[in-house]
Amino acid sequence: MKHLKTMFFIAVLGLFAVGSAFATTEQSKNTQDPAVKALNVKCVNCHLKENGSLVKQWQHSPHAAAMDGQIGCYNCHAATEGEELAYEHEGAVIKTILSPLDCKFCHEREVKEMVNSHHATAGEIMASLDNVVGEVICSMEPTKADVVNGCWQCHGSVIKIKRDKNGKPLKNEAKAVMIDYMTWPNTGIGRINPDGSKGSCMACHSKHSFRSSVARQPENCGKCHLGPDHPQKEIYEESKHGIAYYSSLREGGANGMNILKNGSWVLGKDYYTAPTCSTCHMGSYVKLDGGIAQNTHNVGDRISWTLRPKVSVKLNRAIFSDGTVADIPGDIAPQVGQKATYKTFIVENGKFKKVTAEKQVVKVLSWEDRRNNMKGACKSCHGMQQIDGFYKQFDSLVVTYNEKFAKPTKMLYGMAKKDGLIGGSTFHTELGWIWWEIWHHEGRRARHGAAMMGPDYTHWHGMYEVAKHFYFKFIPELMKLAAENNMTDKYEKAINEVLARPEHQWYQKGFGEDTMKAIKAEQSERYGEKK
Repeated sequence: MKHLKTMFFIAVLGLFAVGSAFATTEQSKNTQDPAVKALNVKCVNCHLKENGSLVKQWQHSPHAAAMDGQIGCYNCHAATEGEELAYEHEGAVIKTILSPLDCKFCHEREVKEMVNSHHATAGEIMASLDNVVGEVICSMEPTKADVVNGCWQCHGSVIKIKRDKNGKPLKNEAKAVMIDYMTWPNTGIGRINPDGSKGSCMACHSKHSFRSSVARQPENCGKCHLGPDHPQKEIYEESKHGIAYYSSLREGGANGMNILKNGSWVLGKDYYTAPTCSTCHMGSYVKLDGGIAQNTHNVGDRISWTLRPKVSVKLNRAIFSDGTVADIPGDIAPQVGQKATYKTFIVENGKFKKVTAEKQVVKVLSWEDRRNNMKGACKSCHGMQQIDGFYKQFDSLVVTYNEKFAKPTKMLYGMAKKDGLIGGSTFHTELGWIWWEIWHHEGRRARHGAAMMGPDYTHWHGMYEVAKHFYFKFIPELMKLAAENNMTDKYEKAINEVLARPEHQWYQKGFGEDTMKAIKAEQSERYGEKK
């Protein structure tokens, strides 16, 4: 562990004196300090009565086991005088809501990786169209209940402090700072904390046990990565990877998973039966030269396509001179020394503000590099021919979705907006809802299904739905709007230009007489239907 003498906080608290709060000193964060030990014991003895299960979670945690049990309540919950969340409690200055900055003093590398990841930016949903669905369409003022109980519990909220008319934090009868209950409790992965940091380590490492073994298991990711628009957990369960994992657990976990092991968990060394989500996206593995590849808390390090947007693109990571990072889309990566656009959001007065800047690139992780990172994990179980074959199949699905459906539909939808056939947001018209579900639900399911080897989600829940709604919902609705606006000829021409492409010939010309005869013969033979 790092920084043992200044172990857990940016600023540290002084020696304990009965009946008075700690003052600020470096010494008090030393876990061997008698006053710190005394406070930890005091916390445990009291909370065993008040919150017995909470204390027992800590007692069986790696924190409690570390350094002969000296990493206790106060080491993590200590606060400094002047922090907005700080309050005096039983002779110590503490806070209840922790952030990655608190974890950083023992887990510096992990926090640095996490805050540069897509997980840490998940709270930016509050500045996106997704948030409008929960905040406006599915909620009402003043509670915005759907987005509070739904969207924010995965993506994270901006935790707000209740304040008096002078802007000072309000406190309750126990002297604790009062939090806006519509923004907390919340362990969303992209939570915006009162100290300005992004993220919540507890999203994956459940308090107060903080076990790595919890974060290794797919159920942990399934809190957020499931459902109609991103069913990664369900896809994993359908895949050969998921089947191997769950079969191992039914055999008592003895068949090569070692899932509950404390400390490092290296594929090819500590386990071998199956990968979990964390294996592929974050985990260590034995390399061909016998060395150990470093694990990562940046879940995007091994992702070469983005499968979220309307049209998928390759992702290159640029690391800038100020230490910030950004994903730059495109088949060609930016070059070291050049300037690239950095886009992100900051929070001002509880609201998101978009920031764009040109920054100098000092390091590049191209989409090929990211793919090779993932292939490194694959090679522990598979030969290169199988790995290359998988990526050939996966790429072909993404390209098919992009070129056959996503790009033409996006073009036609944009054309309808420009011509005034539709107005407002995506959610103000039937055409908008159809397009939204094609890319946001069905198209994502297809792409994620292919990425994680879930054939049912690739086809029946994915491309089948995309095709059905493109041909028999989107196009008819667009033509109806065109007729209502006296633009039939213009839109017939635009749609026919799309449908004239070879991939749409079946729709324009049918399957052909021989194919139809074969279909009818097959139906007759298999189901007893008349020819």
